[in-house]
Amino acid sequence: MSDKLNQLIELLKLEKIDDLIFRGACEDLGFRQVFGGQVVAQSLSAAMQVAPPERVLHSCHAYFLAPGDSQYPIIYDVETLREGRNFSALRVKAIQHKNVICHVTASFQVPEEGFNHQSVMPQVPGPEQCIDEHEIMLKVAQTLPESLSEKFAQERPFQIHSRYLNNPFDGRELPPEQYAWFKTNGEAPLDLQTQQCLLAYFSDFHCILTALHPHGKGFLQKGMKVATIDHSIWFHRPFNLNNWHLHAIESNNAFAGRGLARGQIFAADGTLIATTQQEGLIRYQE
Repeated sequence: MSDKLNQLIELLKLEKIDDLIFRGACEDLGFRQVFGGQVVAQSLSAAMQVAPPERVLHSCHAYFLAPGDSQYPIIYDVETLREGRNFSALRVKAIQHKNVICHVTASFQVPEEGFNHQSVMPQVPGPEQCIDEHEIMLKVAQTLPESLSEKFAQERPFQIHSRYLNNPFDGRELPPEQYAWFKTNGEAPLDLQTQQCLLAYFSDFHCILTALHPHGKGFLQKGMKVATIDHSIWFHRPFNLNNWHLHAIESNNAFAGRGLARGQIFAADGTLIATTQQEGLIRYQE
């Protein structure tokens, strides 16, 4: 297991303060604000420790209410909203400096058999034909101040090969879509809860950036303000992120300073494992 993957897995192991209260450390990716995927993944980690153990997470919906500070830990306060015969609904409040920075609702289900159909995986180039994001970030890092250069050049917990890659400081116009192949940078534990938290973390990487593609802007470009407003994930089938998966994303709308992106995550054999949707703030002022 790579150091970065191991660090991420440890980040998702929260400190239990009380039966319904947990504390999680933060990582600094170089932007001071906490990465939204970290908050969602840690919220799910907290909810999983409260939900009945025989029930499996099948969906979550996050609303980001305020920016988080990567220099301080986050408190996760879990509340059970409903305990039904087959489903459990929980709400997690992510709290920092006595303020709620994110609300996450999560639904868990007793596994059962039922109807089965899914979307067809798009025909796109495989990971070996796509752009290795780490290699490009190493080149970008050489042009940045030392404080940012180290963050951009560091090892990442996932290997990511994308169909398109925009310079975050100098964007160009691209189609309103993204095809990102990814797998863990090393061997992650195979238990479903760890795998789901890792997927939740990764799922925040490309969504809102795809909404910027048609407008020729990078998310760190001068005059740009980008922030996630809400993020949803539906978990459909079991998966193993030690193998390549495809996050196929389309942005079908941008209006009133907001961009919307929706995605489907497929295993390499075409199995649909999850669906994502995210809306974010995308403002540009010259």
